[in-house]
Amino acid sequence: MKTVAILSAGMALCLSGAAWAQGLTAGDFQYLQTRYGIERSSSVLDQLTPNEAQSLHSAIDDLKNYPAGRDREVQSYLALVYGRECTRWERGHPGQPCKPPADPTLTRGAALSDRYCAECHLFGTETAPSFHRMAGQREWNSHKVSHALQHSPEMVPVQLTPAQLDQVAAYINSLR
Repeated sequence: MKTVAILSAGMALCLSGAAWAQGLTAGDFQYLQTRYGIERSSSVLDQLTPNEAQSLHSAIDDLKNYPAGRDREVQSYLALVYGRECTRWERGHPGQPCKPPADPTLTRGAALSDRYCAECHLFGTETAPSFHRMAGQREWNSHKVSHALQHSPEMVPVQLTPAQLDQVAAYINSLR
């Protein structure tokens, strides 16, 4: 009887550990929301495999006492995962480079962002702020996007039409 109780307790511990290991914790979601504006239901997170979720959890949790290192590691991992998500989406939706945003009016801005900006700005880098951070600092419009494109020497030169600048600005503003 005692052996059965010990085995049952051990089995429960293993199962709960496995379930925890396959997902992100409440603290992970809080960090992602606060730092990157990523909700639990975000398209960036909704298709994570258990291994990807565990790796992202590790990137967040293992470096929590070293915030700058954690941010760099998480930014790199999110960019990698986003690229994988786009590839998965493309397989089932030929001709669409990545899963469109929930608001269909933002689809063109998101597509332009994925093509020109996401690599550096979707989650941010050491030298490029994330769109979430940019949106939190000010309201963006076509003039501000154009100015940033023309006067930021670190950025790759991109020529966008006035309509495309408006679409990118609307997309950035949606990421508050």
